[in-house]
Amino acid sequence: MNFPAQSPVIYDIGIDIGGTFTDVVVVGTDGTVEVTKGLSTSRDQSQGAVAATMKLDLPMEKVRSIIHGTTVATNAILERRGARLALVTTRGFRDVLELQRQERSNIWDLYIRKTVPLVPRERRVEINERMSAEGEVITPICADALDHLVEKLSQIQAEAVAISFINAFANPENEQIVEEHLRRALPEVFVMRSSSVAPHFREYERTSTTAISAYVGPKLSRYLDRFEGRFTKTGFSGRIFVMGSNGGVLPIARTSAHSGTTCLSGPAGGVLATQRLAREKGTQNLISFDMGGTSTDVCVIADGRAMVSTAFQIDGLPITLPMFAIETVSAGGGSIASVDAGGLLQVGPESAGSDPGPACYGRGGKRPTVTDALCLLGLIRPESFFGGSMTLDLNAAEAAFAPLAEALDSTADATAVMTLKIANARMANAVRLVTVREGHDPRGFALVAFGGAGGLHACAVAEDLGIDHVIIPRFPGAFSALGLLSANIRRDFLRSLPARLSTLAPEHLHAALKELHQAAEEEMESMASRRPITWAFHADLRYHGQASELLVPVPREARDLREELAQAFHAQHHAKFGYDERDAEIEIINLRLTGWVEVADNRLPSAPRRSESTLSLERQPTRLPGSPEVAFAHRDVLCAGDVIDGPAVISETTGTTFVAEGWQLSVDAQGHLDIHKVLQKM
Repeated sequence: MNFPAQSPVIYDIGIDIGGTFTDVVVVGTDGTVEVTKGLSTSRDQSQGAVAATMKLDLPMEKVRSIIHGTTVATNAILERRGARLALVTTRGFRDVLELQRQERSNIWDLYIRKTVPLVPRERRVEINERMSAEGEVITPICADALDHLVEKLSQIQAEAVAISFINAFANPENEQIVEEHLRRALPEVFVMRSSSVAPHFREYERTSTTAISAYVGPKLSRYLDRFEGRFTKTGFSGRIFVMGSNGGVLPIARTSAHSGTTCLSGPAGGVLATQRLAREKGTQNLISFDMGGTSTDVCVIADGRAMVSTAFQIDGLPITLPMFAIETVSAGGGSIASVDAGGLLQVGPESAGSDPGPACYGRGGKRPTVTDALCLLGLIRPESFFGGSMTLDLNAAEAAFAPLAEALDSTADATAVMTLKIANARMANAVRLVTVREGHDPRGFALVAFGGAGGLHACAVAEDLGIDHVIIPRFPGAFSALGLLSANIRRDFLRSLPARLSTLAPEHLHAALKELHQAAEEEMESMASRRPITWAFHADLRYHGQASELLVPVPREARDLREELAQAFHAQHHAKFGYDERDAEIEIINLRLTGWVEVADNRLPSAPRRSESTLSLERQPTRLPGSPEVAFAHRDVLCAGDVIDGPAVISETTGTTFVAEGWQLSVDAQGHLDIHKVLQKM
């Protein structure tokens, strides 16, 4: 597209980097929207980000902001390629990361092994310090201990240090002393303390969260420096924000200090976009279904708000920072189909990624993938993939499935069909986990499918779940990048306040809320640049004797705050677990405060309406079972009010949608595709 250099229009860019593709969305203040994709560059994601952006020939001096979703932190954990990390902890607690918790993720697995910690035992350093659970200093830090610590960390050549003392949640004084000394003595070392990351009482989860943040911090910091430097060379001089997994962004200069929040940064953009779509369509209950090249991410939006979790795991490592409750399954377009040791067909978890990619990409891939199955069966037309800028090799897809079909004593077409069925079943199961497990009936939700491959599988997944409404948003393959442009600056703050709700004096509760707000206000105002700040309080509550909490909103105005918190907790507990105990004692564990600052409000133009001419559809046979003819159309020719009966394929630059037989597509006023299950006539 031609962007006039002399135009008064200002632009914002959203960049979402996935395992296979890098998605770029540009939105102008005049309503202009442009979307492009490029192959991700795994060695340095910033290269692919700049290359994809430059394809748009955009005057970078007219860009006021770039919002970036990245997988650098997540990949560093999954691949164990973070910093050389050391842990400083209270004497006697060296093995907290090793002991972990007694629960087993799979009680039937006789050979299960605990997750290997990010810090090996030889790099865990103890120090003489002690704080009581009430915050009283029992053993202060002495100068000799600090000098010995610096010497030890120098010997083990630590690139990053996580500090986690046993009762630092009650009083961070000793952690602060160590942090300040290390920053002076070892200025080149990345230092993170638990009382600034996750100041709650569970020592294993707190230490794990701090270790994760320190482990990915240096790599993320270096990456963001390269990212910023590459875009500065293009003439860009605006602000860069980095997406967090909590649904908010931080200025790039502050992101490294909160590196743990960038885990699942990319998928959070898609959840934000789905949440915004819910407001646009006036629909309260949606399920975001983001299927990319490597994995599929799903999340529930109930009553207009995305579900948030403070008990998440990344590769078996707990992280207690607020995150969208996203369930990820390793089923994507690049997921490889293979035969397991028992002779059964399986799909994933191994992925072809972008290099070499699926066999049909013609980049050297030889093993069959989900994308190859779609190409082989005719649901993706080779000449129209990637907006026509990339032609798929149908013969290569068929050749990739031939050995697999022979091993299964089947045909290539039948094996491709089974590959899709298995992938669909795995994705449907992920949706069940985020709905049924949390007390939601998926049949009361609409499925919002996006990502490059989401629209191709949406009807099958919805049918499996009993869902009768699927929504394919505009620009589905870059929907997560578009969601980045609706993100606000966000920071989450926490104060530990363990007490029984009935015995907690109301004035003490109000004082704690006020103290938390005052502590957060200065930091938020420094990022707000005089823009208004929106605040929201939550409390972690549980019944006495329970080991986990529920996140309950704290009402802004209440006659009896404790009573309203109790009633809200009972209701939430009943919704999730099917029961409540009205007479049981309730414990408050933490107070949480979230602050938002609006960055920009980009709105998409409405879809055009059709004139008197009718929509013309091209019909072609496919290799689906029964060889049905399928109607093919490009999304650019669709207008508001158009209706198409399945089976049909809608292609566009960023993705493809398959409307299955028995489903009907209609285009709404904003250009989103509503696909409904057609009621069968009796």
